[in-house]
Amino acid sequence: MNSVRTYICCIKPREQNQTMNFLQPPAQTITTNKTRAQVALAPRHGLMDWIRKMNNTPDISGTNGKILNVTLEELAKHNKKTDCWTAIAGNVYNISPYLDFHPGGVDEIMRGAGIDATTLFQEIHSWVNFGSMLEKCLVGRLISKPNSNETASTKPKSLPPRLRFDFRQPDSKSLKLFIYTTYLTLTTENIFVHIENSKKISILVFIDGFVHTIAIELFELVTNDITVHISTNSRGQIEIDLKKQNDQIWKTIGKFASNHLSVCPVQDFEPIYFMATLIKRSPVTHDSDWYTFSLPSNIFMLPPIGYHIRLRQSKDGILIVKPYTVVNKLNNEQNLSSDQTIELLIKHYTDRTMTPMLQKLNIGDTIEMSSFEGTFDYTKINTCKTLILVAAGTGLTPMIRIINYVIKQTENQVDMNVILLFFNKTQDDILCGEELQTISKQNKIIVHDILSRPGPEWTGETGYIRGELLHRLLPSISSTTNVTETLVCVCGPTPFSKLAIDLLKEHGYNDNCLHLFLA
Repeated sequence: MNSVRTYICCIKPREQNQTMNFLQPPAQTITTNKTRAQVALAPRHGLMDWIRKMNNTPDISGTNGKILNVTLEELAKHNKKTDCWTAIAGNVYNISPYLDFHPGGVDEIMRGAGIDATTLFQEIHSWVNFGSMLEKCLVGRLISKPNSNETASTKPKSLPPRLRFDFRQPDSKSLKLFIYTTYLTLTTENIFVHIENSKKISILVFIDGFVHTIAIELFELVTNDITVHISTNSRGQIEIDLKKQNDQIWKTIGKFASNHLSVCPVQDFEPIYFMATLIKRSPVTHDSDWYTFSLPSNIFMLPPIGYHIRLRQSKDGILIVKPYTVVNKLNNEQNLSSDQTIELLIKHYTDRTMTPMLQKLNIGDTIEMSSFEGTFDYTKINTCKTLILVAAGTGLTPMIRIINYVIKQTENQVDMNVILLFFNKTQDDILCGEELQTISKQNKIIVHDILSRPGPEWTGETGYIRGELLHRLLPSISSTTNVTETLVCVCGPTPFSKLAIDLLKEHGYNDNCLHLFLA
């Protein structure tokens, strides 16, 4: 078995006249590591001593278990031996406790103090698994701060390194896939898996605005039983368990597809479509319904907070495609959502194309659904002291899961000021109105309903979004405010969203703390 695995994983060198790629990893450019001087370490400062210290020291990162968003400016402040942070591959580590354990000496490792040391690290230590070496020292993610002429959404990003891939056959009944990343805050929500005809496997990994594709065509068949988890031994390592249809060790696994290990910006990626089944539909308002779709067994998909899917249907030979944000019930402690269902809150328009078709669907009917898309990083909420949500109409949909996440955070004694500005035409148009008021009365968030066509009995805010309203309802912000402690999310019709962003900037909020949901 070991010899079979060695061949298919291509530890054996590539043959020059090989015509088929039997799961042979693409050729990698080999960088010659630079030699460096070794220094004599103090007694009990070897590798195993460091691992014991790291595992036995409470809060060795100094963040009380929080994963922070760290700017280059903040990183630069931590450049002393007693307070030393460094960034490697987008992750920021507190390396102060490790300095005396570094085989190259303190002075050598201090070259990376307070800076992004990725290039320096790769030149000297490309073979070292820093993710495991410094796992408990993780401070957070390194974030960029756009200049005045560049917004966070328009700033160009260079393509990240390709992911690494491996596999093994634990026994004659199973196949295990491994995907190695350097993203230490990875969750199963970042992963999409599709098995087509029991042979073609497509795995999408969403990291920092990019989609990484793992694409394999197996020579034998597997079932649709998919188990995805993040390794408990090495954060950032994805493990996918599959079951074989035949009980035997495979001599050859299969071959890579042409798009294997490809990387693409999220906005340029063409999603994968599959058939989903409508299993429930219930009214929310006079013109909005709650839809629940079941996923087929050959799909693994847990869309992250703020992400959307697309629904696609043909009408008169023309494909109609519409994006919808994935939601779940607001503040519902007994949420009946499962891993195999997708919930959508959809407003019906009689003069549109998609929603009349959706209304005609019967329970049990199918429709094409896509893999998820989005760029929102919900971990930014973890460092917030002020969270502002600005929504109009169905622009509430991405805010629903954000609110649910915040409620869990506040239940964990996280101190956060949360404000929702919710714009609608009439009181009957307010989505989830009762649930929002219940949450507001429990002092979990502050809710301001603003109506443009109020009835005579309405005593709340009226009109449209405007500067005077924002100045009155939102906290002021100064140039000294920490950008990682304030987050403003905006969603609604395009004219509303553009005006909201302009007014918020006039109020003092800048691109560093603004997120606009677009589909």
